[in-house]
Amino acid sequence: MDSPAPVPSTIFAQKVDPDRAIRVQRAADYPKQVWYLLASFIAFVSICHGISLLFSRTRRIQGRNGERGGISLRRVPLAFVNVFRVMAFRWTIPIGNYYTLNVAEVFLTAAYIAIVFTWSLINSTSTIGVKFDPKYYANRAAHIAALQTNLLVALAMKNNILSFLTGVSFDKLNYLHRVVARTTCILIWLHAGGRVQTDLVNPWMRAGVMAGVSLTLISLFALRPIRDASYEFFKIFHFITAVIFILGAYFHSSELGPWGPYIWPAILLWALDGFLRFVRVVLSNVNNNVSIEVLSPHFLRLSVDRPRFFHWRAGQSVYLTLPGISVWQAHPFTIAYEDESKLVFFVRVRKGFSKRLLLNAEQGKMRVWMDGPYSSPPLIRGCDSVVFVAGGSGVAFTLPLLLEALEYSRSIGVPYPRILFVWAVRDQKHATWIYKPLLKALKDLPSNLPIKIEIYVTDTAGAHEEAGREWDDDSVPDVPSRDDSEEKAGGSADSKDALDPFSFGDVLTIERGARPDLEKILTEVRKTGSGTISVNVCGTLALANAVRGSLRSPRFGDIVRGGPSVLLHVEAFGTVVSRLLSAFDSTLTRTSFDVVICKGSVGVITGQNP
Repeated sequence: MDSPAPVPSTIFAQKVDPDRAIRVQRAADYPKQVWYLLASFIAFVSICHGISLLFSRTRRIQGRNGERGGISLRRVPLAFVNVFRVMAFRWTIPIGNYYTLNVAEVFLTAAYIAIVFTWSLINSTSTIGVKFDPKYYANRAAHIAALQTNLLVALAMKNNILSFLTGVSFDKLNYLHRVVARTTCILIWLHAGGRVQTDLVNPWMRAGVMAGVSLTLISLFALRPIRDASYEFFKIFHFITAVIFILGAYFHSSELGPWGPYIWPAILLWALDGFLRFVRVVLSNVNNNVSIEVLSPHFLRLSVDRPRFFHWRAGQSVYLTLPGISVWQAHPFTIAYEDESKLVFFVRVRKGFSKRLLLNAEQGKMRVWMDGPYSSPPLIRGCDSVVFVAGGSGVAFTLPLLLEALEYSRSIGVPYPRILFVWAVRDQKHATWIYKPLLKALKDLPSNLPIKIEIYVTDTAGAHEEAGREWDDDSVPDVPSRDDSEEKAGGSADSKDALDPFSFGDVLTIERGARPDLEKILTEVRKTGSGTISVNVCGTLALANAVRGSLRSPRFGDIVRGGPSVLLHVEAFGTVVSRLLSAFDSTLTRTSFDVVICKGSVGVITGQNP
């Protein structure tokens, strides 16, 4: 009987990779840990926002007039919070010619980047001692990027849960949106670099490359010098490439297993936002028209019938689309005031959409679609003093807040200890824009209400003329000639609603050939004030920096002796993370948030210069 044939020597046991199980486990766990950290921070800010809302609703005016006393230990926490607020949100760091970040923005950006890349690259040494082994970090970076896609979309939505939870409007989340996008872009190429030997035969691989290239192009075109050159083109390009990125990322990740579910929520969020905006537009725009009035060669006034179910707060904005000019473009405008059931907007004429508005002004009424309101303006009720500072069309933001403060004083019968309204304009004719709502608001006010309205006309500022231009936004020459615009205006700015200071008694003063000395004004407000002072500014970067610079002193000793804590809200479109962190200190001071935004002006087609 023959013995069994021997096993051929060419058959070997399959080699087991000892690193595979470790890599797979870490690639599954680490992305979730990153998400848990981010979710915990969002939850923390949300809780702070809820507490601050509760305190702001119950806050009462103290009514003291600059009283100081001895050191109070009870005020030491408030003094420390004020120091933190000043250092975090009012100390700024210039970055090149296009960016100015405050300390809080720098810290939050650095912390986010550090967390993402630490969890991507940590513990990537193989069992045989190869450090930063691509087999470890490549797929892990892709998984972390997949999870960031949901945050990326949520930060870009106009109707999103993050704004509801944190109280931060979508436009002020735009800075974080760009940070997350660029970080995700680097993660994707970190993943691609670790898988460079893989061919592109499979469709899912080509989808991944298409997604990476699309996000890279978005990140490059989103650089401020490039997008400012043609913002309307950027918006169209951004939309197309964003769709390619999301779909490409989904098809690439879903082919490999469980990571598709981390992409499709982003698609759902984006679709939900679009649906809600569509419903809003349909319900708010039944036979709605806009009237266009030329106020000056550089400014327009729009009047839109307020929809029946439309409710807004002072300082909020809406997106307007005029099909007669462009069906595909929606631009944000701040609601300046409401006049006989009409929403009134001031528009700064620049190039592009606003310039076409000016050229079509003679048509009178035009069809309009309205989407909004949006934004989270400051809560000034309960503050002991309120100060409003505006330059040019920035009055579209400060004026409704002033009218709200006056109405609040009239309704409760308890006046603010001080209301100060400062407006810098290039031409005295511009002051006529606010004559009608101001005169109406000042009627039947409490006799002991200390309100002061100061208008500074900077067109004859002599040696300071150039500085005056920096404080106003009426300096862009890319509009039709003055003669053409004045003819279309019909001389309305000269002939009606003339702003007569005597009509306002001692309330209104007009300074010609000068600009406001903000350092002196704000120092005087602090010296004579107490409790909580709310300072709200909207204008150019130079104006915002002037206000911010006047409030950079920590004032620890003054506050512990009874001095006021000062809140600062600088309104513009979209380069801010300050409100996220300032929610922390608002829970201690029982005040609304300290918001610092770097550049721009609301009410002037803000998307033109985000």
